[in-house]
Amino acid sequence: MAWNIEGLNVLVTGGSSGIGLAAATALAGSGADVTITSRDAARGEQARAAITEETGGNVHLDLVDLADLTSVRAFARRFRGREEDLGVLINNAGGVFGSRRESVDGHELTFATNHLGPFLLTVLLAELLEGARRSRVINVSSVAHTHAKEGILFDDLSWENRRYRMMTVYGHSKLANILHAHGVNARMGPTVEAFALHPGVVGTSFGGRGGSTIVRAATRFGKRWMRTPEEGADTVIWLATEPSIDTSQGIYFSDREPARSTRHAHDSDQADRLWDVSESLVSLT
Repeated sequence: MAWNIEGLNVLVTGGSSGIGLAAATALAGSGADVTITSRDAARGEQARAAITEETGGNVHLDLVDLADLTSVRAFARRFRGREEDLGVLINNAGGVFGSRRESVDGHELTFATNHLGPFLLTVLLAELLEGARRSRVINVSSVAHTHAKEGILFDDLSWENRRYRMMTVYGHSKLANILHAHGVNARMGPTVEAFALHPGVVGTSFGGRGGSTIVRAATRFGKRWMRTPEEGADTVIWLATEPSIDTSQGIYFSDREPARSTRHAHDSDQADRLWDVSESLVSLT
């Protein structure tokens, strides 16, 4: 079946601002039926209305906090209840936190927000992805995965026994995004194809919830050198719409090209172990 975004159901997490908003707007304008998620109802509705006004597209809003596994399960139930299939899942929402915190489920907050929530959501929507005949999962990762120099630290995923270094912890979660994509391809393929990407350094509100003075200051003073959300969303949109792309060309991209990643990012043993451990942490086993 030839790939065509028009008429496909598309889900964009974190679609109320930044890269997610830019991607959702472009995809709605291309004829996709788009659902965006937000943690905040007012901000989400404002984004939904803006996308609809700009594109005339079919745009829905739902609320979910990816750091809260109960919230993820409730959202997945609602989504499965109203949709029969899912053509594109864009795991975009994420966070970076200046100090160690725990999610409501007791997991380290960066790992919970950036990996465990998206992982659980993808698994809970697997039947819809497989029901679309062909579908794509797109994980917004980062070149920051290179900070995970030892790979996935399975002995201390909650960072209780190591010094908390913001970029190392963040990079660890971004490595998990790439390995998650490998896991999807291994378990749901070939009709479901998963990709990960580095969007570039984008001037968004990303990191604001983390309370990190460093992140807020870097974003505020560095915006003139950063990409716009539209520029950051370009590879996301391309991966969602390009008919000729497939996993034989690689699964990690930057600027619409296959990008170099660390040896840990294509370690199938780490990908398999991360999948099994993640299933346990989100109580799927």
